[in-house]
Amino acid sequence: MFKLHPDGEQYIITLPGVVLLCGSTIYGDPTETTPQGRTNAMRLVERTLQEAEKYGFKQPSTVWALLRRNEPNQRLNNLVQEAVDLIPKHVQAEVMRAFGCDSSTDETVVPLVTAMKHPGRHEPETNPRFLRPGPDGVDPRFWSAGRELKRIAANEGPEAIHKPEYAHLYSQMLRYAPKDLQAEMRAKAEELDLMPKATHVNEHGEPVFSIQQIAEKHGVSVEEVEQLIAQSDIDPDDLYTGPVFPKQ
Repeated sequence: MFKLHPDGEQYIITLPGVVLLCGSTIYGDPTETTPQGRTNAMRLVERTLQEAEKYGFKQPSTVWALLRRNEPNQRLNNLVQEAVDLIPKHVQAEVMRAFGCDSSTDETVVPLVTAMKHPGRHEPETNPRFLRPGPDGVDPRFWSAGRELKRIAANEGPEAIHKPEYAHLYSQMLRYAPKDLQAEMRAKAEELDLMPKATHVNEHGEPVFSIQQIAEKHGVSVEEVEQLIAQSDIDPDDLYTGPVFPKQ
């Protein structure tokens, strides 16, 4: 996968090595790449696995699942090597050439067939809840929102962070917070009686609240709540629009 160059200083990277590097680009620290870079990486992995499937490779979904872990894994190395070994050399060369071009090249979009066998799980660009943990296990976007709030407090005063125009930073922190911290924040909100009394649940039995309920709980108008939602940059997918049922 990674062979030392004759000059003793550089490495020659074969297609299996490129696939592994692409996995890090797709599922690694988002601050170290760009949306275009992740898109290109997705296409290369997808093209490689599609070609391997043509020649009998049976485990593309396993490769995606292992790539998503974004950690060294010998099984992943073996599977990627096995997949590429099935692809004729001239096809491997075609794949490398196709994705070795400048990122601005208008490549035809490759349908993510193998990735979409499990919709939403493997596609960070179309999954707003997709977390990309940094070296400390926490999505860097959580920390960046916290640092920005700290900067605002230092420059404008502690009360400034509560201005509506900074609501999107709290939304970002909540969206990308570690799961255990999210649970703690929800529990604290209930303890401080910040949430309305749950009267309805969704189809999974989880409590849901209307804008009217939230407005009444905090003594503000529905319009103010709607404005705060807009300023918070809340993803539409975070707002439940499905069927609701009275809480038993």
